[in-house]
Amino acid sequence: MSEEIKRLLDRIEALENRVDLGEDREAIRRLQYMYGFYLDNRMWNEVADLFADSGASIEIGRRGNYQGKERIRRFLNEVLGQGRWGLDKNEFINHIQMQMVITVEPDRMHARARSRAIVQGNSPALDTNTTMLWAEGLYENSYVREDGVWKIERLWWVPTFYVHVPGFNTALFQSGPASESFPPDQPSVRKDEALGRIFPDWHYLHPITGEPTPASPTTKK
Repeated sequence: MSEEIKRLLDRIEALENRVDLGEDREAIRRLQYMYGFYLDNRMWNEVADLFADSGASIEIGRRGNYQGKERIRRFLNEVLGQGRWGLDKNEFINHIQMQMVITVEPDRMHARARSRAIVQGNSPALDTNTTMLWAEGLYENSYVREDGVWKIERLWWVPTFYVHVPGFNTALFQSGPASESFPPDQPSVRKDEALGRIFPDWHYLHPITGEPTPASPTTKK
């Protein structure tokens, strides 16, 4: 094989790898956006079906960590959904996801992503007791390819702020408490910390230097 042919074959392989990685990132982005769409419409079983069959976990709003697909399904239906599927009349949830940074591992079987979410919502009743919700927080998720399909392996979302407006009187609070009737498998990460930009100890490469970017230091008290 001539050197020229070898260079062409190497270039083709490199280009194919770039295309494959781009398709992986797009599949993961669509997976995460569909998660948000199903969540907005209180479609709990559809959300649960996005998770990996093996080794999956979820933590939302410091309610604790639930492990395994069927416990995730039950958490979504009973704890997050309070036993109600679908939106009521005059109810809305807007789950706006942004700033997604996706890192696909070299084996193309695992990936990580961080993104932010702004959440708007309300209670269905349109009267003076209407409760409005306004929240913003960070996702630090991992994904796995199962049988050729990207699925959520670990979903972790904790708010930087969480505001309820009952009767339009603003109240800041530390997200939802852990369920007593269906307790989590593990407590929330850094449960004792105040709200703020608190991250798991994950690292991402700096786009210019290629060096690992450390997680933000713990919020000072």
